Amino acid sequence: MFGGGYAINIAIVVCIYVILASSLDIVMGWTGLFSFAHAAFLGIGAYTAAILGRDFGTTFWVNLPLGMIVAGLFGFLLGLPLLRAQGHFLAIMTIAFQTIVYLVLSQWTDFTGGQYGIEVEPVAGFTTLSSYFYLVLAIAVICLIAIRFLTLSRLGNALQAIRDDETLARTIGINTKVVKLVALAISSAFAGGAGVLLAYHIRGVTPDDYTVLASASIVAMVVLGGRGGFWGPILGAVLLTALPELLSILADYKHIFYGGVLILVTMFAPQGLAGKFSRWRAK
Repeated sequence: MFGGGYAINIAIVVCIYVILASSLDIVMGWTGLFSFAHAAFLGIGAYTAAILGRDFGTTFWVNLPLGMIVAGLFGFLLGLPLLRAQGHFLAIMTIAFQTIVYLVLSQWTDFTGGQYGIEVEPVAGFTTLSSYFYLVLAIAVICLIAIRFLTLSRLGNALQAIRDDETLARTIGINTKVVKLVALAISSAFAGGAGVLLAYHIRGVTPDDYTVLASASIVAMVVLGGRGGFWGPILGAVLLTALPELLSILADYKHIFYGGVLILVTMFAPQGLAGKFSRWRAK
């Protein structure tokens, strides 16, 4: 269908970023918390898989759940101090965590390989680009189904209550601290899983793939598509991942492109493209 290796490569990256944007929306769209540390959890998952494979010879099928567990644990631990922060202070703390993770990955040379990173062997049985695409697509669909069921569950209702009015949610008996910790852990776990998929796709890990700019790109996808919905993050991830690659003139300026898109969306579609379409359809 895609007709070539380059297009299949873009399709794989789109699937990975769909997982990232949808998982970040659990925190941003459904809980109302701003996080600029999602690339840190992406890197934690990727490096967990790379280090396990290097030191213990574990396979993809072991590294994927372990990468999700380790990233989810870090998300839970990050949430403990974040519960005391609100608004821009929360965003600043997540940026600080993102910076710390990047410095650890780049400076702890003996453990992480430093700037040279770690090589990752391809997934056995999925060594070709097209076969790996089907694997990533299947995992992305499973993740989206899980996120959909989560947001439609009682936990999803609690997340919306916290987002709309945390004080009122607390007065009706919702343990807001526990719910936010669970949301952060689940969101981070999905990001860790995406990190494992990315590490096996590019056949290695380097710290420069997990910077605050990468986190800002994921935030831009959620904001562009629309927060607090199923299709919004998917739409934002597809557009902001595929367009700079398909329009080669934008490839080297994608962060400027992301910034311009964010300004335009904030001005003319504050609820995102999906929200704009929903209002247009309602009218």
